[in-house]
Amino acid sequence: MKFLKRLFKIIFRTGLAISALIILLFLSFWIELKIPTTIPTPSGKYHIGRVSLHLTDTARLDSLSPEPFSNRELLVWIWYPSKKSKTAKLVDYISKDWSDAINDKRGFVLNNFFAREATKIQSHSFEDSEISQEKLNFPVLLMKSGIGSMASDYTAIAEEMASYGYIVVGSDSPYSTWLLRFPNGRIITRNSEGNPGETATISGESNRKLSRLVQLWSDDTQFILNQLEILNANSSSQFYEKLNLNAVGIFGHSFGGATAAQFCLNDVRCKAGVDMDGAPFGTVVEKGMNKPFMFLLADHINESDSISIQIKSNIAKIFHSNIENQYWIYLKGSGHFNFSDFPFQKEVFVSRLSGGIGPIGGKYGIKIITSCLLSFFDEYVKGEPSIKIQDLNKQFAEIIFAK
Repeated sequence: MKFLKRLFKIIFRTGLAISALIILLFLSFWIELKIPTTIPTPSGKYHIGRVSLHLTDTARLDSLSPEPFSNRELLVWIWYPSKKSKTAKLVDYISKDWSDAINDKRGFVLNNFFAREATKIQSHSFEDSEISQEKLNFPVLLMKSGIGSMASDYTAIAEEMASYGYIVVGSDSPYSTWLLRFPNGRIITRNSEGNPGETATISGESNRKLSRLVQLWSDDTQFILNQLEILNANSSSQFYEKLNLNAVGIFGHSFGGATAAQFCLNDVRCKAGVDMDGAPFGTVVEKGMNKPFMFLLADHINESDSISIQIKSNIAKIFHSNIENQYWIYLKGSGHFNFSDFPFQKEVFVSRLSGGIGPIGGKYGIKIITSCLLSFFDEYVKGEPSIKIQDLNKQFAEIIFAK
């Protein structure tokens, strides 16, 4: 009997200790996420402006919309080199109304213990500030987010590129992006056709569905570039003759990286592209790439499961189709979501534990990623080579070139 009493006390005290530890752990998560944070400060010489546009393609119906005969609508974000201004206001990371809609969708547990509210994230862009007059015009980089992410989830990368003299044009994808809020207050969330789950399988019907979707996203990107041409020719636009549309590149993350490859194949206006940790889909896998292209991947170098082998095989097909000006880089210590603002949005311990981000660190990871992007696009889009891509691993030991 005494033994059972002792055992009960041990179990009870152990349970109390574990419960206390869990409470303290969740309390630390809560405290961490209630503290405001700032994404990395851009290192280039330009200040940054940001505007957003709501575009409707009247020539296309939206095949993903549950509403029949709906035209395809897109939300577009533009980060650009701007003049320094004493009166311009820093723009919100995203609007409070949009942030509130996300909070409502996520619910109590995610909001309080795993994700930082967008209003507590500070960026470095100014609202509707005047575009810089230091240069006649600026090269354009199109940016595509991952399949569930918003364009604003890549603010750190977009601001860094803009600070070095690029106009960065990101876009959200209705029915693929997790949650969109249009200017009139309309909310659109993802559905199974627009967001079938990128890594569920890369063969069979899922592969065919994703290949159709990557073509839709490529068509979206072509439409946006067409609209930029109109904007550039409009004398009442703040971007009048400021977009160098003879110097256009594209980069994207995850499914957005797959879109970058497909778009670069489809559109002659694309000079070069970068896929940031995305499995390729679409006709580009078989047709290959005829332009400068870079695969900038997370730390998958030693992964050998069947899906990873197939993804690497598809990348190799594209990479070896035109070995000149093609790059295949792994970033040691990085996870899939290091290529975004995820390290500043989510609770770090859980993000590390789940494998979403790696030990490389949020700010340092962004520094390496943007250094790779700048080196690549400076050479192949801007035509002003800075540090050679091949020499980047002398500066960053985390960069590993695939053999």
